[in-house]
Amino acid sequence: MRRLSVIVMILVVGAGTIGAATGASRKGTVTIVHGLPGFTADVYLDDELLLDGFAPTTATDPLRLDPGAYDLALRDLGAPADSEPVLSDTLSVSAGSDLSVVVHLTQGGTETVSTFENSFGQVPAGGSLLVVRDVAAAPSFWVRVDGRQRIQNLRSGNERAVQLEPGPHLLALEAVGSGEKLIPPSRIRLDEGVVQIVYVIGEESAGNLDLMLQSVANLRSRPTGVLTGVGGLAAERDAFPAWATLSMIIAGSGLLLSAMAFRPRRHD
Repeated sequence: MRRLSVIVMILVVGAGTIGAATGASRKGTVTIVHGLPGFTADVYLDDELLLDGFAPTTATDPLRLDPGAYDLALRDLGAPADSEPVLSDTLSVSAGSDLSVVVHLTQGGTETVSTFENSFGQVPAGGSLLVVRDVAAAPSFWVRVDGRQRIQNLRSGNERAVQLEPGPHLLALEAVGSGEKLIPPSRIRLDEGVVQIVYVIGEESAGNLDLMLQSVANLRSRPTGVLTGVGGLAAERDAFPAWATLSMIIAGSGLLLSAMAFRPRRHD
């Protein structure tokens, strides 16, 4: 049975309470996602070994980097550090940015590196957001959710987003024109206030197309017009001074976590 890689990212929002001077010095976040079948790599960043034995359908922990340009190189497992890399790219990291750097195949089957910005804003109250990123050697496809076509003609190297209700959903990918199912329908769960990113990886001709999931959490927006029945006391309780909010964010930063896990994907 195929397995589905799940990358969980817990992010702090509401950083607008922090002053502009603090924001100017923020680091950027980079997560490297491995969607290239059959290639176990050693990963180098600015000629320093970052990770050895980087396997397909896995991802690095989020890396906190100072703003600037970084040389990324992927070499065969155990290859000398000065050998020619199989893949290389320059990462441009800005203050406060959140990037997913994906190692994958183009539609024509060539190895490449693509960078996606994880910049979604807040998810509307009571909703969730599904983002599909095509990083596979496969024809353009439609995305059906619960039998309804929600994304049309997604091409390799691109992404599309659709707002959905939280809860379980059935996701299916169909080739444009023929309607052929590229991957057996897969059950995914969307949580309120969470952006669920689905990467389509692999190569259709090799029969190894699959999905990877990356969740970006804590993006809920507050509902408007909530009836509390307490004469506005709820609003008064929410009126924290800016210094208290900042202290809570700093104190809570030690609780941030990132995790990678695997769970079986259910097919219908």
